[in-house]
Amino acid sequence: MEKDRIVLPGDRLSTSEELLPGEGTFDDNGVIRSSRIGRYAVDRRRKTAEVKPLTSTPVILKKGDIVIAEITSLKPSMVIAQVLHVIGKNREISGDKIGTIHISEISSSYVEDPSTEYRLGDIIRARIIQVKPSLQLTTKDKTLGAIKALCIKCRHPLIRKSSFLECKKCGNKEKRKIALDYGRIDLNKI
Repeated sequence: MEKDRIVLPGDRLSTSEELLPGEGTFDDNGVIRSSRIGRYAVDRRRKTAEVKPLTSTPVILKKGDIVIAEITSLKPSMVIAQVLHVIGKNREISGDKIGTIHISEISSSYVEDPSTEYRLGDIIRARIIQVKPSLQLTTKDKTLGAIKALCIKCRHPLIRKSSFLECKKCGNKEKRKIALDYGRIDLNKI
């Protein structure tokens, strides 16, 4: 079969005498067949038949992923956030996007009340620490925490002033658990 050609699931690509089944293929009694729609290629180094997907697959959240999320609810012992984006991925997220940050996972220092560290609508960077049975996040690292926050009085963006955040419009000062690079992030490039 001609290489670099678009193939459909079940299409015959090669024989198991010529090549081994690779990504996107399977062995059907000695015949290597495509398991997805994609572009047929041969990896000469590994001697495998492969089918590269035509479209990227949806992102499945994994432990260790760094994500951008929005705070949607504050509870006495946790924060609830909706995952908006996985850093380094440019596809829609598949599956559950609602995660929790237990009070003990907000900061390395003691936190008595989650509402002293985050507010509704804050955009945060967090790390996934558990996917099943429920999505759990942490913001304990210095690079994790709020990356964008709005004033609770007038809803204008807050700017960083040493250890606190300040609203240029109304002068309100607020505290947050902020990421080290708060205010220096272009959210359009994430």
